[in-house]
Amino acid sequence: MELLRKIHLNDKEILVLDYSNKKVAEMIAVFDAAKQLILSEGKPMLTLSVFENNHITPQFMRHLEKEVKEVEHLIGKLAVVGLSDIQLWILKGMNLWYKRQAYHFKSVDEASAFLTTD
Repeated sequence: MELLRKIHLNDKEILVLDYSNKKVAEMIAVFDAAKQLILSEGKPMLTLSVFENNHITPQFMRHLEKEVKEVEHLIGKLAVVGLSDIQLWILKGMNLWYKRQAYHFKSVDEASAFLTTD
C-alpha cells in the first residue's frame, strides 16, 4: 500500500496517509509529504490516516503540533483508522487541543463513507 495516495469515492477525493507499521521517522516523513502535497494543491482536502501496528510517540505528536498549523485551514473532515485503545485516548486529547474533531473508525470503508457524506 502506498504511504500517501488519493482515492476517489462518490465524486470526492480523499488523501490517505498510511502510517501502518512505521517508526517515528517514517511517520514524520509521511506527514511531511502530505503537508507539502496539500500546500502545493492549495485546496481543502478530506484526509484519512491509517494507523496499524505502530506507536504514536510524543516526538510524532510534537511534530504534528508544530507543522499542522500551516495546513489546518486546508484540511476538511479528518478520519482515522486502526488506533489501539491507548491511541484513542491520545486522539481524544488531540481533539481537545486541536479544537476540531478527528473521527475514529474500525475500517477504511467506514471512514471513507463518513468523509464523502455531506
